[in-house]
Amino acid sequence: MKAGASAEEVATWFLHIWREVLIRGKFEAGCAVLAVAVAADSPELLDQTARVFRTWIRRLDELLEEGGLQAADAQRFAAILVASSEGAVVLARAEQSLEPFDLVADQLIDQVRALTAPKR
Repeated sequence: MKAGASAEEVATWFLHIWREVLIRGKFEAGCAVLAVAVAADSPELLDQTARVFRTWIRRLDELLEEGGLQAADAQRFAAILVASSEGAVVLARAEQSLEPFDLVADQLIDQVRALTAPKR
């Protein structure tokens, strides 16, 4: 992702990556970090997965703020973007369909557009 991209471009790019994972993996690929977080009973592994997710959220937060979101909005939306896309990938894999992913992605793009829309 290039520096200076709009918040909408950042969200679209992030969602595109996960959509491609689903397509190229024929709905068999997903997020290894999520898989470990769900299956692990080790505090060390859970701590490592938490660090990975925090790193992703922090980087998205930075990109979203650079892309025009207010700091508080960028922080919240980054967390929502990661959590929602992870869940959308799981639903798409279960359904063997892009439909659940695309529904969530469309809502997320609508949300980022609303956050960047001029205030009246």
